[in-house]
Amino acid sequence: MFCRKSTLLLSMSLLVCFLATSGCSSATPSGASAKKDATKEPAASSSGNAALVDGQSITIAQVDERVAKQIYDARQQALEQLVTDTLLEKEAKAQGITKDALLQKEVNAKLADPAPAEIDQVWEGNKARMPGKTKEQVTPDIVKWLKDQKGQQAQQSYLQSLRSKYKVQILLEPPRVDVAVDDDPVKGPTSAPVTIVEFSDFQCPYCSRAEAAIKQVLEKYQGKVRFVYRDYPLSFHPFAEKAAEAAQCANEQGKFWEFHDALYADQAKLSVPDMEATASRLGLNADKFKSCVESGKFTAEVTKDVADATKAGVNSTPSFFINGIAVVGAQGPEAFSEVIDRELAKSGSK
Repeated sequence: MFCRKSTLLLSMSLLVCFLATSGCSSATPSGASAKKDATKEPAASSSGNAALVDGQSITIAQVDERVAKQIYDARQQALEQLVTDTLLEKEAKAQGITKDALLQKEVNAKLADPAPAEIDQVWEGNKARMPGKTKEQVTPDIVKWLKDQKGQQAQQSYLQSLRSKYKVQILLEPPRVDVAVDDDPVKGPTSAPVTIVEFSDFQCPYCSRAEAAIKQVLEKYQGKVRFVYRDYPLSFHPFAEKAAEAAQCANEQGKFWEFHDALYADQAKLSVPDMEATASRLGLNADKFKSCVESGKFTAEVTKDVADATKAGVNSTPSFFINGIAVVGAQGPEAFSEVIDRELAKSGSK
């Protein structure tokens, strides 16, 4: 569930793909697409093992745990399409028309043509990407794009009204991951019915963007949410691991969250000298902080966080687990609220 940044590029729409990410991913090469062999694949061992590595077993249960999120995502996508089709069929039948006629009547026929000001705004914001083109030449493309955007928004709004009318209930449960929490930095009461565990990287720009959403969520659900911060420094971020250790050194002096906020507020200052200056500015004991960072006192703690993250299936940052339910990427507060509200309703705490 990544947030997607929509950018008008008209004929250069492929660039949208590069702007659509909302998280930093591990530098792990993806495997080539496997070709199915003509022979029958061997059945898994009756012992429940899927593989043995130097005698150590990798169980089918472990494999299933790794792919549970992908299976859920595929089921959810198929379910959403089935729900949409069913809603349109019911409403079309109620009105005595076809599904296509229903959408034409309730969505397309109600769309207004783009206003000249809208066309001008799109042109001004994108003309630098289209050298040699005049506004008159690209106006038909702009009009089509604006109509498409408005059509998609109008259709989503209409489908939402049908979901309310026909009382849609989604019963498909997302997979839950058992994410360990020890003495990691925490905000919120231990007794809170909802726990959010974040795996983050101080050098990841998307993690910095997620901070605003997290602050809004914690303010909205005061007393109902416990927030736990854990480290997942990515290997291609040269300052991330030492920054994670430095934050633990600040935690040792009771200043984790102040230090955490300062690092995310200015990710250009993650070198050791810069972090030492930040620690001094925040009132930490400078000598104690420096000694802690230089000694690698919390290297093992950060390594443990990474190991737990990997076990939970994390491969990008920021990654969140809300009562074990994965929410990946720099999502807005509404994405968190959707899961939190459902969890609170289940616990009877809403």
